[in-house]
Amino acid sequence: MKDESGQNRFAGAEALLHDVSGLLWHAPREAVEKRLPPTEGEHDYTIGMTVEESAFICGLIRERKPQKILEAGVNKGGTTAVILQALEEIGSNSALYCVDLNPEIEVRNTMAIFPEFSGRARLMLGRDVSAFLEEIGGDIDFCILDTAHYLPGEILNFLCILPYLKDGATVVIHDQTVFLEADHPFVQYIGPASIIACRVLFDCIIGEKLVPNFARGENISIPNIASLIITRETRKYIGNLLSSLMLPWRFLPDRKMIDDVSTCLRKNYPKHYVDYFFEVVQRQLDYHLRTGKPNQHYWETTLKNLQTRFRPEQIAFYGAGDYCRKLLASVIPANLHPGRIFDRSPGTDTLAGIPVLSAMDLRSGNRQGETSAIVITSNAHHAEIYAELLDAELGIEIIDPFNPYRDPERLSLPSHGVQCTNPEW
Repeated sequence: MKDESGQNRFAGAEALLHDVSGLLWHAPREAVEKRLPPTEGEHDYTIGMTVEESAFICGLIRERKPQKILEAGVNKGGTTAVILQALEEIGSNSALYCVDLNPEIEVRNTMAIFPEFSGRARLMLGRDVSAFLEEIGGDIDFCILDTAHYLPGEILNFLCILPYLKDGATVVIHDQTVFLEADHPFVQYIGPASIIACRVLFDCIIGEKLVPNFARGENISIPNIASLIITRETRKYIGNLLSSLMLPWRFLPDRKMIDDVSTCLRKNYPKHYVDYFFEVVQRQLDYHLRTGKPNQHYWETTLKNLQTRFRPEQIAFYGAGDYCRKLLASVIPANLHPGRIFDRSPGTDTLAGIPVLSAMDLRSGNRQGETSAIVITSNAHHAEIYAELLDAELGIEIIDPFNPYRDPERLSLPSHGVQCTNPEW
């Protein structure tokens, strides 16, 4: 369509895809691959990126020569090794911070293959990236974001990271189109409609965007990776990204993550942004409570997190009704089952082979230290059960998956605590 002057109204529009043939740098990955053990099958990998995607990141590093790199989402550490090899080949002493929520990831095994990189990368594992940013500090000028892929995932990650990025910093966002890989086990497990965090993030933020076209000639190939440069406009219009958090979340972050994220947001954003965030969290919580059916990933994540701190026999359920039966029968795998189940009025001796005991047994057993954490599994009575357990002062960790943010200070008083110290807002 043309305007009255006859000029194409879109003549100044940015290109969607860019020729990056002169940017790609394959040598670092090739050097790393020669030393990695063989893998089996299409979805068994150490480097979780294609050859072109690795070459894209290495080319950006060679061109922009960053001094402080943050890799959020590390997994097996293959990309970490490629980054370190690229830095080695350009003679850079850039600091590399590698953060992952999972404390059990295999990155250490991969790093052991490359002893010459010992001490070059600082691993920070077991908590959300928001928990480490003050320690990492500002002036990050290169960031690779490759974490959850499903909401709120990378959106929360970026909101927390942005205040610590320099203007002119490069951000690489992976898994832009992974939701279309219908045969991928991760996509099948989470559901393709949920794996949109990276796409939403990239499309909602403002910056100088570089979307590579890895196809040859005049062909087009929409990539699974893209980058952007942070500008003042990125911060000016960051409200667009905050607003996108109103899309339905695939999982509810646990209370520790919400604490870490909210502390980071309070320190770096104005109060009205923080208030908006807490309203979104409350709305998402209400949404999950109304669905009325167990969310497999959410329950598995909750129990896996507990098993990193307690033995299975130290973890108990409270509530032996229909919801609990459904969890044990078809939602939670046997390796995540609790050691015992408590109920006000047990109607059976066992569920799925797990002993069902009375509330009185919980009080007497806890004196012996038998139970360290209890998970409420009654969707109908979770609030009153939580209050009773709290009043009993049993000295156990109480998890209410139906309201993980029960502490009213976290939602009702979003402006308390750390105040915004970022003068740019």
